[in-house]
Amino acid sequence: KQAKEGIMHFGKAQPGDKTMVDVLVPFSDSLSAAVARGEALPDAWQLAAETAQAAAQATAQLLPKMGRARPLAEKSLGTPDAGTVSLALIVATVAERLRAIQPQGASV
Repeated sequence: KQAKEGIMHFGKAQPGDKTMVDVLVPFSDSLSAAVARGEALPDAWQLAAETAQAAAQATAQLLPKMGRARPLAEKSLGTPDAGTVSLALIVATVAERLRAIQPQGASV
């Protein structure tokens, strides 16, 4: 939670700005909720990675308000933000590695 808030404070981006924050916030919230429910880390991370993927795809419907895509404005509609797609791929890869280290359902 603190990392998410720190990034938003430092970068000044908010959800809806069509930036990596649009994936970071739902990923962080999903991961925190799953861990709070008692999910094992690999399972919690996998759920959060799936949330991140959906959030990245949803940025296709947003107009960029910050970052490199901002000058493209309406031209970027229909295309997911590249940073959000990259972040979703990164967290999905971490989910795969966590599953390789610790099988599904095993305790941390």
